[in-house]
Amino acid sequence: MTQSALSVLLLLAMGQGVFLAIALLAARQAELRGANRLLAALLLGSVAVIGHAWLGINHLYTTYPHSALAIATIGLLSGPLLYLYLRSALTERRLAARDWLHGAPFLLATVAMLPFYLQSAAAKLAWMQHRPVLPWYIGLSVLVKTAMFVCYVVASYRLMRGAAGGPLAGGLARLAKIWVIGAAGSVAAFGIEFFDVALPLSSDALGAIALACFVYATAFLAIRLPLGYRAQVPIPAPLPEPGPEPEPEPAPRYANKRLSEPDRASFLDALKRCMEVDQVYRNGELTLDELAALLAMTPHELSQLINDACGVNLQEYLNRYRVDALKVALLAPGQANASILELALACGFNSKTTLNRAFKKQTGLTPSEFRRGGARTGAESSSGTTPPG
Repeated sequence: MTQSALSVLLLLAMGQGVFLAIALLAARQAELRGANRLLAALLLGSVAVIGHAWLGINHLYTTYPHSALAIATIGLLSGPLLYLYLRSALTERRLAARDWLHGAPFLLATVAMLPFYLQSAAAKLAWMQHRPVLPWYIGLSVLVKTAMFVCYVVASYRLMRGAAGGPLAGGLARLAKIWVIGAAGSVAAFGIEFFDVALPLSSDALGAIALACFVYATAFLAIRLPLGYRAQVPIPAPLPEPGPEPEPEPAPRYANKRLSEPDRASFLDALKRCMEVDQVYRNGELTLDELAALLAMTPHELSQLINDACGVNLQEYLNRYRVDALKVALLAPGQANASILELALACGFNSKTTLNRAFKKQTGLTPSEFRRGGARTGAESSSGTTPPG
């Protein structure tokens, strides 16, 4: 009964893993393609390990001789994939050519195993029947995998520690812990088995159960949070996107009177000081009434001043400063590892949709395009860094 339940659990996990991998590979967000591919590869690797364990649980290794040692080298790839995915998901750092070196141990081990993999089914069946004890080189490979495992766990922990607090970062930390605990338990069980000690469940089965939990946890995270969302530092929940500027309430009689030219110049200077010195635009919840109170103006007078001087409403006026501040932050060397969303929130944007629309309207580029390759073009096309007064 237990074996049947475990078999069904692993089959469902394999189906879930394949479904998630396909969904990630089919996602259209260009800036998230690298992270999605890495997670898809990690899920498919998990499916392969779970499938191998499923064959063992159902005593089907001899029925499918080519399954012999089929997943022996995958452990050398899972650590690098997990680390690179976490790095890509939690930061804006893209994959570079040298990152492929993380897969070198896996490629070398696979090449070394090719003579065995290319044998016929009959030869592999004979090998399984005449080798009841695992060969020494499998034990050696486990030691190498364990050493790599520890290195990538440390690197992944440092990544997550630097990203602690974000909603996705917390979810990814839990995923990584599931993977780490499961892998550690599987390695420990293999070590016990290597010394010919019987266990209730094989190391393959224990590893498969842990990976099944990893797959299910990934699916749960995908339901609660978009897997394409990035977060590096504590980020408040996005506020509702600001709607159109509300119609001003009936104003007192003096509100319809236009400002005199001296008053207009004085208030305009005060408004610029609020923006350029006090940087009040960084407050994502700033309202017309609050800004008017800071300037000792009525909301109607302030709205009229911004409209007459700049030809825009308050939100568009604030977004000009926010876009300019974000452009500076995106090009700052010290912010190279900060996510776009983190920087945008610090500049006063409270919605990713508003950010993308305002940024593209002002620069003709998305924030990612500006940061990656269009920074120079964006700077040239909008050389004036302060909104017109």
